[in-house]
Amino acid sequence: MKRATVLAAAGVILAANGSLLISVSRNRSDARGGTVELTERELHLPARSGESTALFLELDWDTLSIPPERRWAPQWLDAAKLAELGFDCRVAVTHPDARKHYRSMRTALVFLVLEYEGEAWKQASPNRKQKTRLFAVDAGRNPHRLREKYTDTARYIITRGMVTLRFPEHGIPEEERLPQPRLQGWIEAVLPDRIFVPLPHSKVLEDLRDRGGSSEDRFLVEEEPRFAVTVSWGRNHEPWVSGVRELAVD
Repeated sequence: MKRATVLAAAGVILAANGSLLISVSRNRSDARGGTVELTERELHLPARSGESTALFLELDWDTLSIPPERRWAPQWLDAAKLAELGFDCRVAVTHPDARKHYRSMRTALVFLVLEYEGEAWKQASPNRKQKTRLFAVDAGRNPHRLREKYTDTARYIITRGMVTLRFPEHGIPEEERLPQPRLQGWIEAVLPDRIFVPLPHSKVLEDLRDRGGSSEDRFLVEEEPRFAVTVSWGRNHEPWVSGVRELAVD
């Protein structure tokens, strides 16, 4: 009985591993989400954490937002776009039930378009341009339609993300009440927000961290990036690293 239990457990593990390998293989069979070389500005190298030997880079992105202090509230994520993403925006913001209606909305899983070194980055303020060159510029429910619109797979990444609807009644500072409430979309997250770097690619990054510390240690607003990473997003819109190179830093 004990031997049978062990064999059954082993079979479950093998089946799970097999399913994982199939999923990974399918994802990497078509980089339809884009293949982009990003630098340390967009992929931060974290400090060492405990005993873990796995290396993940932290994705840093931005938006052109209104007002600029609300970094995750892009100008383009307005009421029309929120309705396109499936939010019920038919209730007038001045209606007595508007606050209850809009504040009961759930976060939606969507597809986001991230643009690298494009028009959004060029229009950003000098301080924000230095932090990252990756900007969220659009969202949709159908990744194929987004790819038809954003055809350059070396500049536009299509990945999953979380968007929510907010119903602000105050501006910034918070004491300043708006003439009337408005609808504002908010990007809660880009998924995934960390990217795993396998061997042998992680060795380059480990060596850089040993010599110069994490990205946070270097205050990237003022310093040039030390590395570039080629990342692809596949059929399942999951990213994988295919190359890492060290950059010359003066």
